[in-house]
Amino acid sequence: MQIATYISDLLYRHECVVVPGFGAFISRRVPAQHFASSHTIYPPKKGLSFNAQIQQNDGLLANYIASVSNVTYDESIQEIRNYVRFLDLEMDKNGSVTIHKVGRFSRNEEKALQFTPMYLVNYLPEAFGLTSHETFAIDRLPVVTEEHVVEEVAVVELETPKTNSGSWVRYAAAGVILLGLGLGFRGYQSQVKTDAIAVEQLAAEKVISNIESASFLINEPLPTISLEVVPLTKNFHVVAGAFRDPANADKRVEQLKRKGFDAKRIGVNSFGLHNVAFSSFVDRDDATNELIKLRALGFDKAWLLTGSLPK
Repeated sequence: MQIATYISDLLYRHECVVVPGFGAFISRRVPAQHFASSHTIYPPKKGLSFNAQIQQNDGLLANYIASVSNVTYDESIQEIRNYVRFLDLEMDKNGSVTIHKVGRFSRNEEKALQFTPMYLVNYLPEAFGLTSHETFAIDRLPVVTEEHVVEEVAVVELETPKTNSGSWVRYAAAGVILLGLGLGFRGYQSQVKTDAIAVEQLAAEKVISNIESASFLINEPLPTISLEVVPLTKNFHVVAGAFRDPANADKRVEQLKRKGFDAKRIGVNSFGLHNVAFSSFVDRDDATNELIKLRALGFDKAWLLTGSLPK
């Protein structure tokens, strides 16, 4: 039915779409995700959930249907009722029903609604055109380090007359050669250290010379930077009622304030009614929780309004 398209359209622009007599679709922003098991990156999106306890008509869906279909408000309300009846009959007949581009509904053994969203549909406007991306693991080869090879020094055997001292002379010659190699290696290491120290000293002297020769002169003072703190906008309102006469709206505000509510008039809707809110919130979840509390206290006609109204 066409109402499924209307619900889908509104989910792109609003975080809560209520189907009167059925429930509310609530969306929450989900950041980009990476699944290491599949090497897949998913773009940010709106995670969609369903709350069957919020069934009070907030006017959003009905007004949208009236404006798009060019029908009256009462006719759009009747279309919604017919659609809810259709959903119930389909679940009773087939066990489940699917709202196009939104999700699938079924009932459990306790006859409670179960909702499975359409994960392929992304209602986040900023992520338009972004799709999942599969990456590939990088084969990392082990780093092979060079091994230090120690060369063997051959011992030169001196040819001497065959006397009892011949072996002593050979061992003495080998000792002299090894001693010379050891002294030469230690001298080489000492020379390397000396050269390194000299290079460091030369670099330090160069830096100091550049710093001493540099001049820092500011002819004009730096301009003053002023930071403007932008207050957070409270676009989620728990509405207590709408009044044709602004005087009646002010009376309702005073009544709610005496009961401890931060009540105020929040503007005029498209029907010329002055809306009065119990309170307003920056976060939708806070507003939804407040709405549930108020209905539990007996304020059955309270409903949630998203956005701002003209003053």
